[in-house]
Amino acid sequence: MRPPNRFGRAVRACLATAVAGVSMAACATVPMTGPVVTSDGNGSEGDPYGGYVRLLPAGPQEGVDPAGLVSGFLQDMGSFEQDYEAARSYMLPETGQEWSPDGTVKVFPDLDTVDLDTEIGGDGLTATVRMRSSMVATIDEGGKYLPGDSERLLEERFVLAREGGDPAGEWRIQSLPDELILSKLDVERTHRPFNLYFFNPEENALVPDPVYLPVSNDELAERLLDRLISGPSDWLDPSVHSSFPEGADPDLEVEEDRVSVSVTSGGEADEFGMGAQIAWTLRQLPEIQEFTLTVNGSEVDFPGSEGPSADRPSPGSVYWTEVSPGVTTDTSAYYSHEGRLWSASDWDSDTFGDAEPVPGPLGSGEIPLERFAVSLDEQTLAGITTGGDRVLTSSTASGATAREVLSDGIFTELSWDVNGDLWVVEEIPDESEDDEEEQDESAADPPNLNGAQPAPDATALWLLRDGEEVMRVDVSDLGDGPMVDFQIARDGTRAAVVTEVDGQRSLQVGRVVEGSDGQVRLESFIPLAGELDQITEIFWRSADQLVVLGSREGGTSQALLVSVDGGTSSASAGSPVASMVTISGAPGQPLIAGSDDGNIWISNDPLNWQSVVEGGSPTFPG
Repeated sequence: MRPPNRFGRAVRACLATAVAGVSMAACATVPMTGPVVTSDGNGSEGDPYGGYVRLLPAGPQEGVDPAGLVSGFLQDMGSFEQDYEAARSYMLPETGQEWSPDGTVKVFPDLDTVDLDTEIGGDGLTATVRMRSSMVATIDEGGKYLPGDSERLLEERFVLAREGGDPAGEWRIQSLPDELILSKLDVERTHRPFNLYFFNPEENALVPDPVYLPVSNDELAERLLDRLISGPSDWLDPSVHSSFPEGADPDLEVEEDRVSVSVTSGGEADEFGMGAQIAWTLRQLPEIQEFTLTVNGSEVDFPGSEGPSADRPSPGSVYWTEVSPGVTTDTSAYYSHEGRLWSASDWDSDTFGDAEPVPGPLGSGEIPLERFAVSLDEQTLAGITTGGDRVLTSSTASGATAREVLSDGIFTELSWDVNGDLWVVEEIPDESEDDEEEQDESAADPPNLNGAQPAPDATALWLLRDGEEVMRVDVSDLGDGPMVDFQIARDGTRAAVVTEVDGQRSLQVGRVVEGSDGQVRLESFIPLAGELDQITEIFWRSADQLVVLGSREGGTSQALLVSVDGGTSSASAGSPVASMVTISGAPGQPLIAGSDDGNIWISNDPLNWQSVVEGGSPTFPG
C-alpha cells in the first residue's frame, strides 16, 4: 500500500535530489559526458507529430476492374482525413455510410506482397475479391501493437457490386472488414507510439503502457486521456493498476495549451496518483503546458507543481518525479578494475580515471566476482562468485559482511528492481552430462569479457524478496529455448529476455504477474526487434527502451536502442565498436559499454563512442 502523506514524500524527494547533486559535485569522478537523452524515464523523444505526411488519395479510377479497385482502396486507406472520406469513395453509398472501423488495424508489408484473387458472379453484377498477404502485425482496439508471426497469413474478403445494378456501372465495395488494413509504411506514416502510465503493485513507480495512435486527426490529448482513464491494455492489466476509479466517466476539455479533467469518485480519491498518471501521459504532447484535475466537483490543489498558473500543475514539473517511470535519474555508474569495484558519479572529460572504490566485501575484491549488480538505492551489491556457483549480497558500507543467498548452482544473470527484489538466472545442466566436470575457478579482471556463450540446456529464474526470501518464478510460458540473458525492468512489472533456439537468439518482453496463491509468473511474451541477430547483451535504458548489443542480418555487432512498444524499428546507438561485450544505460545518462580489451566506452554523441578508462563490466544500478 502507498505510505501516507505522499505530498511530503514528494517534497523530501526534491530536496534529496538537490542535496545529492551538491554532494556529487564535490567527489572525485570518472568522466560521464554523453549525448542528450531523456531524464524522465520515458524513451520517447522528439515531436510526436514530426514525420507525418498527409496522403493525397487518388480515389477510384474510371473503368477499373474489381482487383484494381481493391488495390486502390488499400492504397488510399491510409488517408484518415474527413473520417476516411477517401476510403468511403470506393464503396457503394449505403456501405460508405454504414462502415465504421472498429479501431483495430491489420498490417501487411506493402502492396507488392498482396495477392488479389477475383471471382465474378454469374450475372456479372457482383464480384468477390480475396486478399492474401503476410501479417506483419496487428494493432488492437486499445492501441496495443502486436508483432505478427512471419508465417501467419492475412486473408480478407471484399464483395463488390456494379453501381446502380447496371452492367456498365463502376465497381464499388459492397461489404468489407471492419478493421483497417494498412501497409507497414502507412502505419509508420500515420501512427505514433505513446505511453499511458499506470502504477506498479507497490505504487512506487509508474509503468508505461505503449499504444499506437493515429496523429493525422485532431483531439490527440482527449484520446490519450480517454484511454488512460479507461485503464491499461489487456496485456499489462494483470501487472499494474490505475488510481482512477473503475468505470470513471470523465469530462475532458482541451483549450489550446491547457487540459481540464473532471472525475467523479465514489470512495476516497487518490488525487496524487491520478495527477501523476495525467502528468506523465500529457508530457508527451509539447503543446500541453498545464492541466487541472477536478474530483467530485472540487479542483485539486497541487502546491509546488510549477505550473504556468498558480496551483495548476505542469505535466513536465519535477513535482511528479517521486513516481518516475525511470525510477532513478541521478545515479552513479559502477565498473570493475584490478579486482575491485569502482563508483563514478559524474563523467566529465577533465577527470578521466577519477573514481571512488566501493566499500564492503563485494566491492573491495575480498571475494572475486564473475558478475555483479547494484540495487537501485545503491545500498546493496549482489554478485556471482567466480565459477558461478554462489550468489552473495552485501551492503556498500565499510565493515559490512557478505551474505550467501543462493548456492550450489550455475548462476549467470543478476538484476534488481525498485522494490529491492533481486532476480537471478540459474543454468540447469543436462543431467546426462558428467556432473563432475570441473569449472574454471581462476579469477579474471575485468569479468564477463568473453562475449556470447553457448546456450545452456535449461534455465531457472529465482526471485529474492528484499534480496533474501527465495522463490522460484514460473517461466513455463517462455516455451522452447533457455534464457541466455535476462533483465528485470526497474519498475518490477516487466522483464526483457533473450532466448536461444537452434542457435538463433530472439529478444522478448514479458509481464510479471503474482497470483492469488503467491506464485510469481513471467508470462505473455511479446517479440521485439525481430530484425536483430545474435543478441549478446541487454539492459533497460529507460522505462520503455532497451539498449542491446546485437547485429542486423549478420552485420557487425553494435549498440542498438530497442523500444518495447513492439513496432518501432531498432535504432543505432553510435558507430559500431566491434570489441564491445557489455552494455548498460539509465534515464538521463549516456550509454556505457565494456570491451574485451579491458576498456570502458561512453557515448559522447549520437554517432560516436569514446574509450575513457580501463576497466570492465560497467553498469548502472538495476
